[in-house]
Amino acid sequence: MARQYGDQVTIVGVPSLDNVGAMRDFVERHGLQDLRHAADVDGVVWKANGIVGQPAWVFVDGETGEQAQHLGSLGEEGLTEVVEQLTS
Repeated sequence: MARQYGDQVTIVGVPSLDNVGAMRDFVERHGLQDLRHAADVDGVVWKANGIVGQPAWVFVDGETGEQAQHLGSLGEEGLTEVVEQLTS
């Protein structure tokens, strides 16, 4: 998604409730270095969005600030559909 839609959307991974070293290891292990990441060590971002576990998605309109959430996996097809809706 980041490679295909990177000029239209910003994707930020928000790992939470772990130490920064463990989060960096996860990013490295899963090849997620192309994404931006914000370490949410205390779970503040997760709590503010009602997230209690992974996977979870929060989509934020950069112009209006409106948010939509999806708790659970979207898969590549589902995520592509959402991103295409947001960018059209």
